[in-house]
Amino acid sequence: MTKRAVRGLDHVVVMVDGIDAAQRQYEKLGFQVQPRGFHTRLGTANHLMIFDKDYFEILGIVEDTPFNAERREWLKDGGGLANVALATDGADLAFDAFNAAGLNPDAPLFFDRAVEVAGKTEHAQFRTVRIPKTNMPVVGFFVCEHLTPQFVYRSEWARHPNGARGIAGVTVIAEQPAKWIAELEKYFGAGAAKRDGEGLVVNTGTQPIRYLTRKDYLARYPRVTPVRPGDHPALLSVRVDSLAGCAALLQKNGVRTLKPDAGRLLVLPSEAAHLTLEFVQ
Repeated sequence: MTKRAVRGLDHVVVMVDGIDAAQRQYEKLGFQVQPRGFHTRLGTANHLMIFDKDYFEILGIVEDTPFNAERREWLKDGGGLANVALATDGADLAFDAFNAAGLNPDAPLFFDRAVEVAGKTEHAQFRTVRIPKTNMPVVGFFVCEHLTPQFVYRSEWARHPNGARGIAGVTVIAEQPAKWIAELEKYFGAGAAKRDGEGLVVNTGTQPIRYLTRKDYLARYPRVTPVRPGDHPALLSVRVDSLAGCAALLQKNGVRTLKPDAGRLLVLPSEAAHLTLEFVQ
């Protein structure tokens, strides 16, 4: 099988200003939130919500370091959806491909975090390749190679009271979506970004990323105020086993939701640490 520099979405990163409060919010939303992990080299801490083949994490700053200076600056304007991590067949492979595409990638970075598995402390290990802001098509992409996937993707961690099973997609607000086509194709290949009205649908290899103008976003998500005034990653869609079951649990937990149509359930940013969350079946 041919190895690929990018083979879809691996996980998404939600930056939070106050990780304790964010943890409580996501438990209230019906997720099984994994115990806190610490990235000692990066000065960050996280909680994961593991699904069958992907996951998302809430990430907070616990110590100022050179590695998180950019994230600290970004947090000054509020938290919310910050990054999309791309799955890869190898960090070195991705680095070479991104270099050839003119994306100016940082050298692969190794880090780890302690995790308890079956009563024993293990270390989940990763290698990432970051792309500088100058080559970010609104979304902050980076590649994540899992050196120890057995310490991340565990079936017992993918059982959520709200029935969540996986990421269904990401939505980005961009006033001129078409201007990002060439940059997106450097990541996902020629023809990956298709026009859809005034917006774009990006084929990542797995879940899609949608680019909508602010006008179209507000039409699709009425009564949801975006957390930032400019272009930004705005919304995460999560697939659940039963939309009715998810809605009942959220109502029971006192979570305010919106239901723009029969196929979607929206959680406002105030309920999810500045993330707009969409549940679909």
